[in-house]
Parts: sequence; C-alpha cells; structure tokens
Amino acid sequence: MKFTRVLVCAGVAATLFAASTLCLAQQTSPGYHAVACYKLKTDSAPAFQKWTADEMHKIAQGRIDDGEITAFYLLRAVFSRGEAADCDYLVVTFFPNMPHEFGPEQVDAAIKKTGLKFTGEDYFKHRDALVRLMSVGIFQNEAFAGSAKKGDYFQVNYMKVPNENLEDWIAFEKKVWKPLAEAMVKDGREEGWSANLAVMPFGSDRPYQGVTVDVFPSLDTAFAEDKQFVDRFKKVHPDMELGTTFERVQKLRSQAEVQLYELEEYFAAH
Repeated sequence: MKFTRVLVCAGVAATLFAASTLCLAQQTSPGYHAVACYKLKTDSAPAFQKWTADEMHKIAQGRIDDGEITAFYLLRAVFSRGEAADCDYLVVTFFPNMPHEFGPEQVDAAIKKTGLKFTGEDYFKHRDALVRLMSVGIFQNEAFAGSAKKGDYFQVNYMKVPNENLEDWIAFEKKVWKPLAEAMVKDGREEGWSANLAVMPFGSDRPYQGVTVDVFPSLDTAFAEDKQFVDRFKKVHPDMELGTTFERVQKLRSQAEVQLYELEEYFAAH
C-alpha cells in the first residue's frame, strides 16, 4: 500500500518574513492565522509584484515590529493558475490571538509607522486595481513540526471533517501524524508540517473544516514517493498497525482538495 501525503497549511486575512527560516507557528498554540485568497486581474502580475514589494511587505514588517502580528506569508500558486484557479496567491497573516479587522483606519495607522506617503484608502485602491479578493478565512493552529524558508513548496490539503469527528481528527493529527512529521523533518524528507482547524467561516456545509500542511524543499521532493514511509511508521509507532490506523482515519475525514504553492516571501518576528 502506498502512503503519500500532499498537504499544505492554508488558511488566512486581508493583509498579511527576513530570517532564513521560519517556525510554522511562531506563537504558542493556539495561535491563529488569517488567509486571504487573491485572483490576479488580466496582465497585472508584474505590477502586483511591485506593489507587494513597495507597499504590502513594508506594512507587514511594520505590523510585526509593532507586535500586532507575528508572521506574514505570500504564497504563489504553482500549477493552478489563470481563470480556472481558485487562488493565484494566498496572503497569510499570523496572530498571537484571535485576528481583528484590518480596514482603512488600521492601515492608516500602520502606514504612518512605516513612513510611507499614502493613505489606507489608497492602499486598498492600489490592491484592488491589481487583484480581486476572493475569500478570507481564519484558522487556529492545532499542531506543527519543523520550519519553512523562502522558496519552499507548500502542499495544502483541505480536509472535509464531519462535526462529530473533529475532536477525533485533531487527536489523530497530534498523536499519529505529528510524530511522523517530526521524523520526516529529521530525515530530510520534509521541512515542516502543520494541522489547522477552520474557525471562520465554519459549518458542516463548508467544503472543508480543517487544513493540513506539508512543506517540501523542492518540487521533486513534493512529488516523490516516500519509500521509507512504512519503515518510518513502524519505528515511530511500534505499538500501532499501519493498515488499521489509516483505515480508522479514513472514516474520520476525507481530502476535499489539494493545492500546491511556493513560499514567495515571508517576514517573521525575531
């Protein structure tokens, strides 16, 4: 039986790092992150890159320096692009507590601290000329292992989990998969991993209730079969039978969708 796991932390807020590596969850659990999904407008990719460097990144760094947020990710869709793609970019902002609104007034305050010469209203006008904000979600980090760096590949696995199974699913990720993820990081198979629970929007009618994340150093690693998985499982969980364990988790959740992103930029608190 072949066990490969293509996963990625998703999640996410309207705005969303300069160390070489970044812990997937800087704050002590249960930190939160907001995930904003953006679609590029026609022929706007070069201008969007310039806008993120000139405005978005500077404001994010200012918010980190002020202690308002703990980290910021800009993730670019790798294969799923164009009109058919749900998101061309994900902007992920990490918070030590439950996220709050980040509207024009809050942007005004952040801009003043960075010394930039425009208003919060200008910021949103510049953004909206280049991209469409498709959705915003808020997630709570439940478990993580390892780290990530610029240029890594995030495979995002959106999980459909019935409400009555949520507690058992989280327990599985913590008890069974987290030790495996730690072993994979140690072996160099992955850079990092996380499991996250959707907080808002939430409900049984949503396409997913949880998201898991695997971070890989390259595309080759992301798509390569993990030939050491069975041996690694037996070493990490000598008291568990592999087939029975995964038969049980298949009853707890199903993969609703998998997406692949590249970590294009990040900032984090030191």
